[in-house]
Amino acid sequence: MAKQEQNEAPPNYEEAVMKPPRYGLLPSTMNVHGQWTKWKSLNLCGASAKDRLCLIEMQTGYSGKPPLGMRTGFILRNGMSSKDPLLAAAGDESQGLHAFNPDGIVFLPSLDPYSKSDRMDSEVIRAEPGTNNDIAFHFSIEIGEKQQREEFAWRKAKKGDDGAKRNGFKLVRLSSGQQVSQQSVSSSVQKPASSLPPSPGKDGENVAFLGWVMAFPSMTHAFTLDLVDGQSEILGTRWTLMVIVTAIRLYTLHVKGKTSKFVVDMGKKDSGK
Repeated sequence: MAKQEQNEAPPNYEEAVMKPPRYGLLPSTMNVHGQWTKWKSLNLCGASAKDRLCLIEMQTGYSGKPPLGMRTGFILRNGMSSKDPLLAAAGDESQGLHAFNPDGIVFLPSLDPYSKSDRMDSEVIRAEPGTNNDIAFHFSIEIGEKQQREEFAWRKAKKGDDGAKRNGFKLVRLSSGQQVSQQSVSSSVQKPASSLPPSPGKDGENVAFLGWVMAFPSMTHAFTLDLVDGQSEILGTRWTLMVIVTAIRLYTLHVKGKTSKFVVDMGKKDSGK
């Protein structure tokens, strides 16, 4: 059989699922390193910068290649080479230039493990009013062995807030009473809201923390992502991947100043939302 050209064809996720899923073995604490001022690529790492796990390739949106098309965003590879299979991607929800709109779209492996298509599922991450007159970033994802959908929200957190080690965001697993209907643009079948018991606490259960670092003078350490102990095993590898991708998405918004309420409100108004 003739060997397929790798440079011309769009990334084929089937090549990735035939290998052991690297993201299923990721540690509970991860760091992103790289000279972000060059804005070409970053490294998803473990405890240190030498423990490299996955390559994060920044996309300008001019290539038009799937899955991002003409969107500004990034691609996460299943390894440290640009030739490694595509693992996930995320970018602006709308294609083209939208200066302030922070809403995003995430591309994940197909939920159907028997799918023969290389088409990826897509999910939205949307900026919504949060607590204390702030902004939160909401998404829904399948969790656990039964792959039931639940909603989560990234909320801003200051150092010491609910155990946060740095300024950044905390990821809250919303209780069933707080869950709102969020339309998914997934290419798979839409699933109903989870029927799992509500998480304890008024605001839900904290399941991850995203802390900004961006230490001077080299600016090579961007952020630290901490998954609360045991949550990756309880909520599953698909949830873990979604958390990683949305954390990187928040970082790209943060460095562009697009996580403030003022900018988000302007973006919503400009996009007619």
